[in-house]
Amino acid sequence: MSATTQAPIAVLEMTRRFSAPVEKVYRAFTESPAVARWGCGRSYENLAIDLDLRPGGVLHHRARHIATGVEWTFFGVYEQVIPNERLLYTFDWKTDWRQAAKPSLVELRFHSMGKRTEVELVHSRLPDPAIATSEQHWNEFLQVLEELLVRQELF
Repeated sequence: MSATTQAPIAVLEMTRRFSAPVEKVYRAFTESPAVARWGCGRSYENLAIDLDLRPGGVLHHRARHIATGVEWTFFGVYEQVIPNERLLYTFDWKTDWRQAAKPSLVELRFHSMGKRTEVELVHSRLPDPAIATSEQHWNEFLQVLEELLVRQELF
């Protein structure tokens, strides 16, 4: 009998403040045209995105890494949708040459601060080796989102 070892599970927690009211920030996370503008950061180009924003609805996003040309597919299922307050969804990915072992879980909580919004992000059920890459990607994506919101280029 052989034992298999699994990578430890990690949780990424981040808090970001955005220069826009909660309604706009929430829309930026839930409307496909908006996510297409920031959800790939600067390292990827958006190929297609479809967000079926309802409990049980599917998130599907295809992107290509600009430097390598590798295509990625990101997908998940919305578990909870509370407008302007909370999103909870599974998150999975695959490429032509590998796939995530199992889905992770993303929770976003939106807090109104008048003309600004605080977003708490908890990305859990991540394999420990993926934590640094996930943090890097989220930071890049959220930086692009902030820039678009400041320049009022989304809505």
